[in-house]
Amino acid sequence: MPEIPFVDVGKKWFEDIVEQITKWFRDGLIAGFDELEQIAFGTPTPRNSGNSLVFGEPTSNPWASIHDALVGGEIMLVAFVILLISVQGRHTLRIFRFGSQYEARKARKNAWTGAFLITTWYWVGVMVLLLVEGFTLALVPNLGIIGDQMIALLPSALANPAFTLVMAAIGGLAIIALEALYYIRNVLLYIYMYGMPLGIAVAYGNLPIVSDIAKRLCQQFVPLAILPLPAAILFRGYEVLFVGDASLDPPTEFLEYLVAVSLPVLALYLSWKVFKYGTPLTARVIGTASTAAVTVGAVAAGGYVGGAHVASTAARFGPKAAAGHAVAQQVTQRTQTGPDSGGTKHDNLADTGPGRTVPEYRRTENDP
Repeated sequence: MPEIPFVDVGKKWFEDIVEQITKWFRDGLIAGFDELEQIAFGTPTPRNSGNSLVFGEPTSNPWASIHDALVGGEIMLVAFVILLISVQGRHTLRIFRFGSQYEARKARKNAWTGAFLITTWYWVGVMVLLLVEGFTLALVPNLGIIGDQMIALLPSALANPAFTLVMAAIGGLAIIALEALYYIRNVLLYIYMYGMPLGIAVAYGNLPIVSDIAKRLCQQFVPLAILPLPAAILFRGYEVLFVGDASLDPPTEFLEYLVAVSLPVLALYLSWKVFKYGTPLTARVIGTASTAAVTVGAVAAGGYVGGAHVASTAARFGPKAAAGHAVAQQVTQRTQTGPDSGGTKHDNLADTGPGRTVPEYRRTENDP
């Protein structure tokens, strides 16, 4: 019986593992294309009783609960109380001669604006979501046809199994991340719709620092609302280019795989860029941590190479300034103590006796 080398057995196992992992990612990508209509581009809007789009009574949850809380409910009452306390607190400070008359008039005008927005927020928010949903439906093509076309372009495998694994992994992870991103977006829209009156009350209460923070949080509702519009335009472009009689036909299997994978990747990128404006905390934390790590490394390296002055420059102005400081310091030292100089910076000291010198700030023209 011939012996089978152990290397061949291990190689066959490795190829089977790579093939199975590739199949998993490819199946996930195909399932994502089949579920495009459920994954993305949908904006949560209420279904109202009667023929009214906005002013009717919602019949679907959680919109019924949101309507009851915002229209004459506890959220509206709490928002009015916060706004009233903020304005009265500003007037109370005027009794003790804190603040100015201009700030008091500004607080009064902002209070009226905030009261109007608190009263009408439910209908304003629903109107914005309905407009975004309408523009999305007008821009987005038939997602079922695009998904079928992308699946038809997707070959079973490439000539290089490593490329097949990488491309399938990128596409599968992108379609999963896109689904998760839009689900989080829908959850945040519900939260903004429910809690926006409280944010408006604080933003228009003219409180130092706190009102600015609340105003920024309230403004982030707009990027979340318009999130699907850039991706809808992208899908419309792919429909024009790759669906229909006048569509582009990629000449190789690699380019076919690349086209099929690039659609969810680009949609995820565009959606993430817009989502980052709405919820910038995650990206800000990652960027701050990376910058801090680079700065700490630059401070340590600068202190080791150039001393305390270079380390201080790295801590205050960053690694590039520290590098320039270190180079300038090294060049200066070499100029002053180089082999061609023949001395040091203390060459101009005058001798006044055995073992004694005169400081360089002394006038030396009359020395013997």
